[in-house]
Amino acid sequence: MKTASTIIGMDDMDRLTQLVRAMRHPPFRDQQQLDLLDEVLQNASVIASEHVPIDVIRMNSRFRVLDLDNGRRARYTLVFPESADISTGRLSILAPLGTAFLGRRREEVVEAKVPGGTRRLKIEYALYRPTSRTRSIRSRQRIWSSRELEVGTYTASEAA
Repeated sequence: MKTASTIIGMDDMDRLTQLVRAMRHPPFRDQQQLDLLDEVLQNASVIASEHVPIDVIRMNSRFRVLDLDNGRRARYTLVFPESADISTGRLSILAPLGTAFLGRRREEVVEAKVPGGTRRLKIEYALYRPTSRTRSIRSRQRIWSSRELEVGTYTASEAA
C-alpha cells in the first residue's frame, strides 16, 4: 500500500508504532490488518507534526468522504481502537478504512478492501482535531484581546 501521498507526523508515528508493537503480543485477532498498518507506517513520509498539512488525515482528524460507487457521504473521525465507535463515526485506525485513510489528503480517492468488498471513497475535506491533552492545555490558556489589555478588564487571578 505504498503511496507517495502518505504523510504522517512524528507524534502519530510514535504512538502508532507503539500500538503495532503492543498488539503483536498477545496477538491481535486480525494480524493481516495489523501488518497492513505496519506497512503503511514503514512506507510513509514522516515529518514534524507541526508541519503536517491541514488537509492530511491524521489521528483525531475529522473528515468527510464521498462513496464513488453509491454517491453516499459519510463523516468520520480517525481514532485509536479504545475510542472507536462506528455508530458515531469514530473510525478505528485498525479498521480497514481507518488504515486506508491515514496520511491521505483532501481530494484523494482511497480504495480499501473491507469485509463486503472494495470501497472507493473520495476525501472531500479533512480537519485536524488535537488530542484531548492538547485541547485541555489550550483551554486553560486565556487569549487576551488588545482591547482587554489596553483598558485592564481582566483580574490578576485571570492573568496568572
